[in-house]
Amino acid sequence: MYGGSLDQANAALRAYVQEHGDRPWTADELTELARLRTRWTSAARGARMQIRPVNGQQVRGAAVVTAA
Repeated sequence: MYGGSLDQANAALRAYVQEHGDRPWTADELTELARLRTRWTSAARGARMQIRPVNGQQVRGAAVVTAA
């Protein structure tokens, strides 16, 4: 979907949350969750996302700012 480390960080974060289930988080689990979120955020900031035209139209100026 995104590529490389972002996909890996996303998969790790999702797996950790799903594994946790529906119960209160311990302090250690919250620490690990924060670490995984930081890893994901870092990967997302480093990912290059292509802005695609909508309905075949070119995306320009204000549309790029609005979409971001």
